[in-house]
Amino acid sequence: MGIPKIKLRRINAGLDTEEAVEILNISKSTFYKLERGWRSPSAQLIARMAKAYDCKIDDIFKDLNITG
Repeated sequence: MGIPKIKLRRINAGLDTEEAVEILNISKSTFYKLERGWRSPSAQLIARMAKAYDCKIDDIFKDLNITG
């Protein structure tokens, strides 16, 4: 299956799991579910992810396969 795109983006941003959880202000459980595609983030969380991962909001949508 490979590494999820959103996880690669986080790693490329130089963040480990603990740092990302703290910056995004979410639980480890929520973080785990997001990186595996088991949960969709809110619009506010998508914006925080884009800022933390130094990318565009559209990049987060693509990484998480969110359409609409």
